[in-house]
Amino acid sequence: MRIYFSGIGGVAIGPLSRIALEAGYDVCGSDKSPSLITNELESAGIPISFDQSGAFLQSEHNKSPFDWFIYTAALPENHPELVLARKLGIKTSKRDELLAQIIADKNLKLIAVAGTHGKTTTTSMLVWTMEQLQIPVSYSVGSTLSFGPSGTFDKNSQFFVYECDEFDRNFLHFSPEISLITSVDYDHPDTYPTKESYLDAFREFGEKSKKVIAWQENSAIFDEKNLTILHDSNKNITLPGEHNRKNATLVIEALKNMRSGRGGVRNIPSNKLLPRIRTTF
Repeated sequence: MRIYFSGIGGVAIGPLSRIALEAGYDVCGSDKSPSLITNELESAGIPISFDQSGAFLQSEHNKSPFDWFIYTAALPENHPELVLARKLGIKTSKRDELLAQIIADKNLKLIAVAGTHGKTTTTSMLVWTMEQLQIPVSYSVGSTLSFGPSGTFDKNSQFFVYECDEFDRNFLHFSPEISLITSVDYDHPDTYPTKESYLDAFREFGEKSKKVIAWQENSAIFDEKNLTILHDSNKNITLPGEHNRKNATLVIEALKNMRSGRGGVRNIPSNKLLPRIRTTF
């Protein structure tokens, strides 16, 4: 599959383009100007143009037709590349539809981290911990990381860990193996005009998940049939602040479920699952 990324230097699109490249797809893209992200992607071998008039897209499409055009939510409907992609008959979508396709193509189990607050920290903690336990992992985090790239694909991984954002109803593209819910407080009124519509989206997300792990204060949103309710933060976790302890508790619970599930990882220690999580990112 050949994929074009418009806005490839973005914090979400950039990691996704790297994931697609490492997963074996043919990738190129464009952005307004060079950045640290585009520099990293060019170093990885992705051709990038800083002319978004449509000329680069047309030239590359003439060489070998694109199957998919991915664009950011910030791209206006009259953007030259988006207009041209539609004229050329290329499939167009935002990022999450493609990521869901990659996860399905590679037969990965999705571990989704969703919630109003704490997604980035919890996702980063889980990825870092899996790496410390030498569990192969593919992932995407919506921020820069001190211990690795923001997104990567590992051909040996069983799991894909993803910071799953509710904005623009993005998280409803996925059917996770395990969903970690950090918190649920009304947000994004541009997407959800009422609090109830916001809660309904999380309820639908929970229904699409095989397993949901949530704190007691948010548990009423989800169906009890696939829900694990956490009541208190783990006092044995030596991290400052209640939020960090609660995020780390979600990570531990996810790892327990990853170990016990059918086809789950077998090299996660059972006697002392996680001696200590340090804030190294």
